[in-house]
Amino acid sequence: MSYRKIFTVVNEHTASTVTANYAISLAAADKAELVLYTAHGEGTDETILRHTERHLDHLFTVAFELDIAVTRITEAGSITRLLPQRVQAERADLVFYPLTPGERYGATLPRHTVHHLLRTIRSDLAIMRIVHMGKPHPRCILVPLGGVIGDSKRRVQFIAALAKSFHSQVTLFHLAAGTADKEMPGDIAQFREELRRHHVTVLERSGRGHIGRSITVEAITRHNDLIVIGASERGPLRRLFFGNPAGDVMHQPPCNSLLFRTAP
Repeated sequence: MSYRKIFTVVNEHTASTVTANYAISLAAADKAELVLYTAHGEGTDETILRHTERHLDHLFTVAFELDIAVTRITEAGSITRLLPQRVQAERADLVFYPLTPGERYGATLPRHTVHHLLRTIRSDLAIMRIVHMGKPHPRCILVPLGGVIGDSKRRVQFIAALAKSFHSQVTLFHLAAGTADKEMPGDIAQFREELRRHHVTVLERSGRGHIGRSITVEAITRHNDLIVIGASERGPLRRLFFGNPAGDVMHQPPCNSLLFRTAP
């Protein structure tokens, strides 16, 4: 599977330009169409509009010089309403969305823009938390996996496309949850073999203890520069009692992090 049309949300924050670089790299590798998208509410400050316009100009030039079929779409209104409609109308199959500094995926009260988009966008969705502006090209990608992997085929395809576009190696990280078993669970072994079929360099690691903390320690000690984590499948009640590791990692990651949710 190759992506045909990729949206990336651009705003006044520099982090959105780093996120867009991921979208540009995938679009170049897959020869996909790229849409630079922004939506602003009425009465938006002129300074914010100028910053956003500068980012759009720069990103458009970068994509154009890479011979990517790139377009710009700017709309006035609420992004939570307009973006899902536009994604559906344009038949996009992947959307990149940069978390703003005040947003938290997995917040106790899911009222942020990201939560609306998770519920309403009908394509694959890559949500990014950018913490290092100067590392737009990841070389070492950490992929935490549980024993059972949902939507493994699409996750493999996305991670393989990401790794190949950046010439990155991938480390599959399994949290052993207190067991002494040294072998990877069957789902992870299959995930590994699928990535290798895509000619991706794959390493394996495992750890024990608190999930979010273990992922953070692994990323720091092994010098990973991107974490790719799956969207939490825990409902509100389970998150209340058992926590939300994906939300914890995405809130304060040690490096740039991406939460991938496959199309519903």
